[in-house]
Amino acid sequence: MKASHRLRLLLLLPVVTVVLLATVIVLLSLHNIRGHFATSGAAQHADLEVIARMADFSRRINEVHNATISALRGAMADNLDELQLYRQHRNIVDELEQLDGLVQQLTGSELMISANHNSAHELQEEFRAYRHSVIMATDVIAVDPQVADEFISQAAAHFREFSLYTSIVSGRLAERSQVRTTEQNALVNNALWQVLITGLLSLLLLFSVAFLVARRASTQILQIADALTTLSRSEQQEIPLPQIEAMQHGQGELAGIAGTLLKFRNAIERQRAAEQKAFELAFYDPVTGLPNRRLLAEHLEHALALGQKNNTWTALLLLDLDGFKTINDLHGHRFGDQLLAEVTGRFTAQLQDHGTLACLGGDQFVLLLDGLNGNSRDAALQARQLAKELAGCLQAPVQLQDITLYISASIGISMIQQPPELPEQPLQFAEAAMYQAKTEGRGIIRFHDAGIQQRLEERAFMELELRQAAERDELVLYYQPQVGNNDKVDGAEVLLRWQHPQRGLIPPMDFIPLAEETGLIIGIGQWVLEQACAQLAQWQQDPALAELSLAVNVSARQFSEAGFVQQVADILHATGANPHRLKLELTESTLLHNMEDTIARMQELQQLGVQFSLDDFGTGYASLQYLQRLPLDQLKIDRSFVQGLLSGDSDPAIVRAIIAMGQALHLEVIAEGVEERSQQQNLALLGCSHYQGYLFSAPVPLAHFEQWCLQHHNASQPA
Repeated sequence: MKASHRLRLLLLLPVVTVVLLATVIVLLSLHNIRGHFATSGAAQHADLEVIARMADFSRRINEVHNATISALRGAMADNLDELQLYRQHRNIVDELEQLDGLVQQLTGSELMISANHNSAHELQEEFRAYRHSVIMATDVIAVDPQVADEFISQAAAHFREFSLYTSIVSGRLAERSQVRTTEQNALVNNALWQVLITGLLSLLLLFSVAFLVARRASTQILQIADALTTLSRSEQQEIPLPQIEAMQHGQGELAGIAGTLLKFRNAIERQRAAEQKAFELAFYDPVTGLPNRRLLAEHLEHALALGQKNNTWTALLLLDLDGFKTINDLHGHRFGDQLLAEVTGRFTAQLQDHGTLACLGGDQFVLLLDGLNGNSRDAALQARQLAKELAGCLQAPVQLQDITLYISASIGISMIQQPPELPEQPLQFAEAAMYQAKTEGRGIIRFHDAGIQQRLEERAFMELELRQAAERDELVLYYQPQVGNNDKVDGAEVLLRWQHPQRGLIPPMDFIPLAEETGLIIGIGQWVLEQACAQLAQWQQDPALAELSLAVNVSARQFSEAGFVQQVADILHATGANPHRLKLELTESTLLHNMEDTIARMQELQQLGVQFSLDDFGTGYASLQYLQRLPLDQLKIDRSFVQGLLSGDSDPAIVRAIIAMGQALHLEVIAEGVEERSQQQNLALLGCSHYQGYLFSAPVPLAHFEQWCLQHHNASQPA
């Protein structure tokens, strides 16, 4: 061997040694990981089979339970003969025998035993007790349905127990899956460090020997390292590794390593799919995909704690489909599941993320509403409105498998502001209200709180009667005189009253807010304007009353209507009333809302001759700056300032400032709520010129007002 060859070998020997050592370390590490991946993959496959069997068990046991109840109903209703009952008995017994074998497999599986051995054993015991009760029930169902009903009641108790154990085991399966994921992530991190360190050392030495070969090798090693990093940190259920997938089609050890990484990736994806499946079994309803009772309880606990902190209300709406069991019995459980899916879709589309919608199983849905502001009445109104919307979205017929169904839901509502003594109380209260709704018919909404229910029913009843009040001529107008300093009658303010046939005369404070909320105020306000203008036109024929003006209150909602100006013009034209005798009273809140549109609308009406009075002046946000812009004719001093003149609760300087402001703007100033002559005298000294109040007259019907005006007219005439 030449010296040059030996020198070349001497130079290459360290490099070759490093390369061999690095390769051995990487291969041993990856071989170890490969073995672990294979074991983990087998365990994950077994876990998936257990979870799938558990889901199949839950579905089949529900079908057996429903079939048993259906058989009992048929026997009690004499709809099934003995032969039919015997066939159903044999089908149920055969299905229970198969389910018993499935329970043995489940409870004997390594995953369930390690997850919760006690619950697995209790599940087995409860199922055997349930099986015994069902078999006994179906044995005697043809002979004595009443005895069968007792056995079915026992079976239902065992059914609830092993359903609880099934939920507990599902939760344990999810926890165990998380532990396995943590262990695998730690293994991946360790392998990552080993590969990175070995790869970096190899790169440093190989770079000086063969740059091109080292560059290619290092690129592949870094791709493997990146893949390991992605596997250890990615939270996605599907992890794309395109570079590693391309590498596995090559040759050599790195191609084998790439294949191992892809197997590990597949194992992680299966593991996460198993976790997701276990989570869904534990917290979501399998038919509708909505949160189940367990997840709803967690959301409710959080909502109540937040509501107590923020002083807000929480509402639980329990919706039970009317006649669902009959539909299930007639068309089968698969058809019933399709119907539940359709109802879920409608509810979800209607809610649009308003609240948390859950399914308690079967045909019972629960809507959790939190953060409801205001008092109990306002919060209850919000809950009731949403309940109406949910009931409304069920009105359209359902078309399934060429069958048209018309469905409805009975809804019970419980309102909570403070955390209850027992966590299950809110749902129990909503359920009690729902059953009350069931007893009253289909599609009924009821509150658990009798006081709230009564108040809402009274409000709904009053709204219905108020809609009919105008048609029944129950709305009447009262008139309160407005006089000047010489006690000469200038006109009157028109005040609305409701003459109810049973409740008598209802004051405006009891029905005007309701009319505002429901929009009825628009029609009522138009009626008042028509009556007032008709009265002005009639007075024009009487010399003693022809100079009187009428002040009519206009609500903000009515004034903001697009056609209000034209409406007033049409009424004036139709009645022939003098527009200069019509005075519209507006509040500050009406004027300040959309100021520019308000001013334009007032100017249009003023061009017709209509006058404007600013009602309750001084109680809002009055300022000289915005008063200058408004085409007003009169300021009305609020009664609170008038009452305070004698009691000392109000500074006369405030009243003096209001009067001075009106005089500076050349506006007439009138004070309301004048009840004593001393109040009028003090107001006169401060510069007020017009008055309204009980000192002169209470609001009276039209005939009394006209008589009162004629008496004052005659008294003022010279003898």
